[in-house]
Amino acid sequence: MENNKLPDEITARVVAAIAKLKKITPETVRLDSTFEELRMDSLDGLDLFFQLEEAFDLTIPDDRARSLRTVRGIVEEIEKMLSGQKSDSSVRT
Repeated sequence: MENNKLPDEITARVVAAIAKLKKITPETVRLDSTFEELRMDSLDGLDLFFQLEEAFDLTIPDDRARSLRTVRGIVEEIEKMLSGQKSDSSVRT
């Protein structure tokens, strides 16, 4: 088991989570797809972030989650969080 996930693995897991949530094929989810293009509403977004937090064993702060609107943004945020896993991720507002 390794702590550092490869960017391709992160991308694949994020795409798979979105595809499963929206009941679409993974091939239809692109890195530059927006939530709007994927027809994801705020409830879908919440469900997705809960799934990703569990899958990657991390906590995505609400303010960051609200600012993420593309698949690429989610992947990049998870990459940053995993590379700096010891950072303060429990800040509450």
